[in-house]
Amino acid sequence: MRFFRKIGQFMNLKTLGKQVFARFFGFEENVDITDDVAVLFRRNIVMKNIIFISNIIYSILLFVLSLSSEAQVTDWVVTVLVFPLTYVINRMLKKLIHLDARDKTKQMVAMYVAAFYIFFSSILIYARLYRIEHFETGGYILMYYAVVVISLYQERRLLSGSFQGMLALLTAIHLIWTYNLQGMVNGMTMGEFWPVFVKSNAFSDILLRTILFILFYFVVYAIVSMGQYMQEERKKELIRRRQVQSDFTHIVGDLFSVVFSSSHTLMDRRHAFQVKDMAERLANDYGLSKTKSEMMSTYALIHLQFQDINALVSDKDHLTEQNYDVLKEKTELGSKIAKRLQLAQKCEDIARAHIEQTVNETFLKDMLQIQPDIESQIILMADLYITMREAKSYKRPLAHSVVMKLFQNDMHAYFDFDLKERFLKFNDEFAQMYSNF
Repeated sequence: MRFFRKIGQFMNLKTLGKQVFARFFGFEENVDITDDVAVLFRRNIVMKNIIFISNIIYSILLFVLSLSSEAQVTDWVVTVLVFPLTYVINRMLKKLIHLDARDKTKQMVAMYVAAFYIFFSSILIYARLYRIEHFETGGYILMYYAVVVISLYQERRLLSGSFQGMLALLTAIHLIWTYNLQGMVNGMTMGEFWPVFVKSNAFSDILLRTILFILFYFVVYAIVSMGQYMQEERKKELIRRRQVQSDFTHIVGDLFSVVFSSSHTLMDRRHAFQVKDMAERLANDYGLSKTKSEMMSTYALIHLQFQDINALVSDKDHLTEQNYDVLKEKTELGSKIAKRLQLAQKCEDIARAHIEQTVNETFLKDMLQIQPDIESQIILMADLYITMREAKSYKRPLAHSVVMKLFQNDMHAYFDFDLKERFLKFNDEFAQMYSNF
């Protein structure tokens, strides 16, 4: 038991970790991807959080190096100054991002400032580390880290500009810091120095580093290009889907408006509850399972939930992506209501046709094709009995005995044989239910 409890705690921590990551580093956290400014604003927020984490790591790294035996006073001064400096930078960047979340120009400025800072800070850290034998490679990797972080913007122009600037700076760093080109010249002329430099290990290493950096950039650029292309396609597809959804919502809303406005006579609550009670009794006599009987009872009254889909009918212009699930739920409910009204209309058509004696083979065939399942037959039988007993515009109320003769002689074709037999067998009880309702 304790084992499963620990597993549950671990899963909760894992879920919590995912939620925290999505909140601070998720690029599409509660963002409409069709809104370019909103997407850029969210990416600036994520970039600010990444810069904050990077600054913490840089500060810790400088602090650890300052504790080394070779640390000088200037090293401690740099380390101490880094803490307030990084805090000020993050505050400034946050203020710039939140200056106007809906202004694309301001968000673009924030993007370029963040991108410039991330690779400029990596160069400064490398300047601090390159002289330390075991840290030079780690500091150099920060240049690649800067490219990856900038690529998170999924912006090819930004990545291209950043690469050109970093390549120029890297070349200068290679020549000035990493291999101290001034010391290698040692008074030689360009003609004398160049052949010596080309044959040296320094030149080979600089060339290799440059080629690898260019290759790395091309791979990242390809990834960004694919990501940006897929993002644009997703945005276009979402826009098209929303348009189709909007058109569909208007069509369904208008359709429901027409159906329900012309079916107000079928929504009498007293009649509906009479049908439900009698259908439940008939289902029990027929031997319908409890599960199916409960579903049938719900279906018998579902058309009374018309008010629940009023938003779909009257507010179809205000439905958005955020309430897509609500739209789907209301559409499904509307479909069930329309189907229930179809069954109620079937009852009216059968009753009127038999009163007016207009029943023929075509009519019978058409009626048999409408909701022929046994649950619908039970509801139809209860509804038809109550309808024949009531006064309608096309008939007077009929006595119980007259209705029973109609069911036995004329209306039996619409129902399952066993269902009709059960209804006729217990007809006195149904007559009592009708009278006592």
